[in-house]
Amino acid sequence: MAAGWATPTESAAIGAFATVALAAAYRALSRSNLLAALQGTMAISGMILFIIVGATTFSQILSFSGASNGLVSTIVGQGLSPQAVIAAMMLVLILLGVFVDQVSMMLITLPIFMPVVQQLGVDPVWFGVMFLICMQLGLLLPPHGLLLMTMKSVSPPQVTMVHIYRGVVPYVLISLVVLMVIFLVPGVATWLPSKIG
Repeated sequence: MAAGWATPTESAAIGAFATVALAAAYRALSRSNLLAALQGTMAISGMILFIIVGATTFSQILSFSGASNGLVSTIVGQGLSPQAVIAAMMLVLILLGVFVDQVSMMLITLPIFMPVVQQLGVDPVWFGVMFLICMQLGLLLPPHGLLLMTMKSVSPPQVTMVHIYRGVVPYVLISLVVLMVIFLVPGVATWLPSKIG
C-alpha cells in the first residue's frame, strides 16, 4: 500500500494468500484447518455485513428525513466551544467502538459530524486523525471491543479474555496519550500534511 502497488483490499487478499502459503510451507495446512478458517471468516464477515446494512439504512433514514440537518443545527446552536463539541464527538466514537465496527461507525456518525466540523471551522485533517484514533481505541476497549473478540477467536483455548484485557491495556493507554497530545497540540497532526499538500 505504501508503494502504491495495491489497494487495501488487494493487500488484504495478498496477506491471506501469504498466510495460506506459509501454513502449507510449515505443513500445518490441512483440509480441516482450511475449512475451519473459511467457516470462521464467513461467520465474522456475515455478522459485519449485517451491521453495515443496518448502519447504512440508519444513515439513509437520517439523511432523507432531514434529521441530520436538525441534529447539526441543534449541536451548533448550543453555543459550545469547538473543543467541547469535538471532545464529545470523540467520546461518542469511543463508546460506539465497543459495540460496532469501523465502517458502521463512519456510516452512522460522519453524516452528522462532518457538517458540524465544517460549520465550526475545525481543521478536517486534525479532526480526521482524532476520528481514526478514537475508532481504533473503541475497538480495543473491554469488555466488548470488536478487536478483543477477534483476538479471542484466534487465540489458543488456554488464553482467556482476562489475558486479552491485560494485553491491550498498554495499547489503550498509548492511544489515549496520543489522542490527548493531538487534541491539545493540533500541529502534531496537521504539520506534515500542510507541508505535503
